[in-house]
Amino acid sequence: MASLQSVLEQYFTVYHTPPFPADAFELIVDGMPLAVAGDLSPRELALLKTLAPQPASRNPWAQFLVGSGSIPTNGVVRLVQFNTQQPPAQPALWLDALLSLFASDVTGFWLTPTHAVVVEPHSATPLDEGGLLSILDTLDPDFDTQTRGYLGQFWTVNASLPAIFAEEQRLAADSDDRCACLANSALAYYTRTARRDSPLLGNLRDMIADDAEMRPVIVSLYENLGNLTATAKALYIHRNTLQYRLDKFQQTTGFSLRRMDDLVLCYLLVQGA
Repeated sequence: MASLQSVLEQYFTVYHTPPFPADAFELIVDGMPLAVAGDLSPRELALLKTLAPQPASRNPWAQFLVGSGSIPTNGVVRLVQFNTQQPPAQPALWLDALLSLFASDVTGFWLTPTHAVVVEPHSATPLDEGGLLSILDTLDPDFDTQTRGYLGQFWTVNASLPAIFAEEQRLAADSDDRCACLANSALAYYTRTARRDSPLLGNLRDMIADDAEMRPVIVSLYENLGNLTATAKALYIHRNTLQYRLDKFQQTTGFSLRRMDDLVLCYLLVQGA
């Protein structure tokens, strides 16, 4: 089934990155801001409002980040995104509990019924990936939710931030990791088109795919920076077993996963496989 965004693009001129033209109709599709060119008929407007209702939040940050509000404050902030599989039964309590788990003074809002955003000012002790995972581990059992988090970069608050946030939203939506950030999602996201369209990379990917047990080895080895001991521990296999698989893989494919260049290329090739 075609996505709502692709349907809109067939019938309207769609803008994807804020700030949008003053006469455009702004809406949220899959948690991301879009705008449709103006001069819409009343019937078209009614249809758009039905298909993609506007976010309920009147939070100044929410309005600013979707391109329809003024800059709420100055300074440097990070936007931490939380996407729940289903809307929480008590969204206000869920959000209050989430905000209370941050060590610093933060603000937050629901952008859609399943997409919450926390604005974290820069501080001496910013949230890290371990802290984000700890928040999810605390929150989900209490509210019976399944949540993925995305830890944004720190940015100066200015007119460019809505466009940056829109791109961070795409990175968050693209990642299957429970805790994602630019460092662990950018490589796969920004190389997807080349990997998909390249016959050379396609053939290499098929060659690697013939050895199904190697995908978790490649991913784990990459995540552990090539450390064999840590990788064997993560995979619950003996280090000698791991070394045997690496030697066999090299004989079959010509790739030595002990070399970082080979490992990074193979990691890219198995992304999405």
